[in-house]
Amino acid sequence: MSDIGKILVVRLSSIGDIILTTPLLRSLREAYPDASISFLIKKQYAELLAGSPYINELITFDSKEGFSGLQRIRRRLKSNHFDLYVDIHKNWRSLYLRMGLGVKLAGTYPKYILNRTLLVWFKINLYRKITPVYQRYFHSVRKLGLQYDGKGTDIFVMPSTINKIREMLLPMGYRPEFPMVVLCPGATYLNKKWKKEGFMETGRRLAELRSAFIVVHGGKDDVAVCREIAGGIGTGAISLAGRLSLAESAALLQISTLVIANDSGLLHLAQSQKTPVVGIYGPTTREFGFFPIEQNSAVVEVGLPCRPCTPKGLNYCPKKHFRCMNDITPGQVIQAALNFLPL
Repeated sequence: MSDIGKILVVRLSSIGDIILTTPLLRSLREAYPDASISFLIKKQYAELLAGSPYINELITFDSKEGFSGLQRIRRRLKSNHFDLYVDIHKNWRSLYLRMGLGVKLAGTYPKYILNRTLLVWFKINLYRKITPVYQRYFHSVRKLGLQYDGKGTDIFVMPSTINKIREMLLPMGYRPEFPMVVLCPGATYLNKKWKKEGFMETGRRLAELRSAFIVVHGGKDDVAVCREIAGGIGTGAISLAGRLSLAESAALLQISTLVIANDSGLLHLAQSQKTPVVGIYGPTTREFGFFPIEQNSAVVEVGLPCRPCTPKGLNYCPKKHFRCMNDITPGQVIQAALNFLPL
């Protein structure tokens, strides 16, 4: 459709979900090089796409403003006269914003709620094909014939930010000639977090076996556990949790050799920098679409009849044994990691 001149893509949150939109954004830009592409995003995540060459405008929504803020955004969107509304959030906010815009074409993507519910509650698996979320997003533009190009995700970081992180790390023990492994023990929900002792043992062994410089990283909520893990590793391990912006975190992950992470935004951020990842997955499974892109990645998980117990995560184990994480051993994670580290 050559008459599409103004495109709005809506994905308000969160880190991983926004990163997974970038293959679609790339395809939209390639298909419509002269179109104006706007992206609506929550204010706290705007930094992720600030350097993207695929979009012309970032429209930010401050959730602290509540419904009045949503009304203000809707008035602004209506005045822009978009031709295409791509809803890859698909919640009541994105539906409300779409109403009354008068767009020529609108699309969204399948969340497979019934399949998800049956798998979680009754262990009935109706997923005949496992489609990652970043590929499901393309369903929103199926009428345009756009397809995933196989190039993964990409978040763009300024060279000056990368240089800043390198310079910051040098006095802390970082040497470019040795591998740097970043451990990310955080996650949104408690039952998606591998045991801290596992991260400690993994960091110690990789430092011994590959002379790896170990960085433990996370957000502000992860400061205490990251500091504890770094201290438990010893051998010069450091924690940068809570000290870096999203762009600086992307730079850190870009210059690292390997990232070991729970199912979290930092795992997807590492993949957007083309850095190999080892993902540790417990309560969720591949069917839900959030496993890492297969290139340069490995997943450590254990097969249990109670998996999956949730599509997104919980702050408790329904079975009260937490075996999906407790049964994962440091040896399994270390073995997966060694495949990505030079001898």
